[in-house]
Amino acid sequence: MSPQQRKIISISAGIAAFLVAALLIGFWSDYFARRVTPDIFPRLSSVDYSLPATTGEDIRIKDLTGQPVAIFFGFTHCPEVCPVTLYTLTEMTASLGDKGKDLQIVFVTVDPERDSIPQLRSYIGAINESAIGLSGDPAIHKDVEKAFRVYAQKTPLDDGDYTMDHTATVYLYAPDGRLSGTIAWGEPYDFAFAKVKSVLGIKS
Repeated sequence: MSPQQRKIISISAGIAAFLVAALLIGFWSDYFARRVTPDIFPRLSSVDYSLPATTGEDIRIKDLTGQPVAIFFGFTHCPEVCPVTLYTLTEMTASLGDKGKDLQIVFVTVDPERDSIPQLRSYIGAINESAIGLSGDPAIHKDVEKAFRVYAQKTPLDDGDYTMDHTATVYLYAPDGRLSGTIAWGEPYDFAFAKVKSVLGIKS
């Protein structure tokens, strides 16, 4: 075997080893994302808290199980993140036609002191009439935030008012109540849209 042939074989073996390693890393990364990450967050069926809703009734979060759900936390005085998140989810589902209507969007306020049900209804309804807003006892809200690993903190402003620092993640739940995926604030639109289609059972 010539030196040139040995060099070619050596390079080919290196490439093959790299591809196998990449395949294994990809497999275990996907396995971790699908099997481990969802278990960090609760199943909807385990979140046994009830809050007044913009629908005019109290909604127990565990009872949302049985349908695809996009749940996120925000507040009506939010200058950018919350309205953009609601608008983006609305735009995505609208573009999917009737199938997009299957996704129930739920907005849980992190500012129940200011966000009354009428306030939430007006705020959400201006963007998405089918989305549901939840606001009630601040103590229950804290329990719900804890269940979803949500950070929410009141931050004073110079004018004596305050704003809310909070987790800006959208939690996507499959009909069986298991977490299907999350959408981070600022995530590329195509990536987020693929996750929304996935929780709706739409193949890209």
